[in-house]
Amino acid sequence: MRLRLEAEGTLDIAHALSVLSLHSLPGQEIINFGRGEVHRILRIEDHLIDARLTLDPSGICVDHDAPLELLPRLQAVIIHWLGLEQDTTGAYQALSEMSGFRSLAAAFPHLRLISYPDLFEALATTVIGQQVSLAAARTLAGRYVEHLGEAHPSGLRAFPTAESTASLNPTEIQAIIRCPLSRAATLHNVASWYLDDGQELGQRPDEFLGQLLSLRGVGPWTRDYMALRGLRDPMIFLDSDLVVRRALKDLGMAPGTSASLPEGSGYLATLLLWAHDSAYRGK
Repeated sequence: MRLRLEAEGTLDIAHALSVLSLHSLPGQEIINFGRGEVHRILRIEDHLIDARLTLDPSGICVDHDAPLELLPRLQAVIIHWLGLEQDTTGAYQALSEMSGFRSLAAAFPHLRLISYPDLFEALATTVIGQQVSLAAARTLAGRYVEHLGEAHPSGLRAFPTAESTASLNPTEIQAIIRCPLSRAATLHNVASWYLDDGQELGQRPDEFLGQLLSLRGVGPWTRDYMALRGLRDPMIFLDSDLVVRRALKDLGMAPGTSASLPEGSGYLATLLLWAHDSAYRGK
């Protein structure tokens, strides 16, 4: 079956695919830049849905095998994941009035926040990626998916569940993804908390983030990154991120920029700085 989802404003295909590719894991999804396609297995209410997304400037066509009763949920997942309903007009206008961001807003006029299709996926990959390079995080997360992700007849694997993660002890997790034991322990703790409380708190961001930060091994960067990419909080400016700090320095902007950002524009300021750093360094 085919589902058509329209985007608010213009969908920057190159940017969306670039962000997805940076976090894409071997065996989990296939991205075709030439065709603007993403092939991904999505878990919705314990069903594995084979979804093939074709992006165009006005939206996305989704070829899928979801049963009719799951169509509303499938639609909501993809809209959240790719930010299709995000209206960036106000944030762009506000940042265009700031000297530090005026040129960035003009250079990258159609950015939108790319999230994750599942809250636990956002949480697990964020924890795995703490204090390591993006390349290292992808390697670790790739092992995680390879060993714990449920196989699909398409040849791809679904992202591991919180249940499968919490069922292992930290030593077993460490052996799978080959990370420090402390990182494995944090992933186990986070998965267990997610099952007990976090999943239910997904609709109450303040409580979710407050409890998350209280977990051992979770720091401010993890909380803020989850607020931004997991919960889509428009207020978050990720000034604890090393790439954001590097871009601010490149542009001669003060580290305390967050204090002067217009309300609701923090997420876009972060995206613009990420985009600048990527373009500046030719990545």
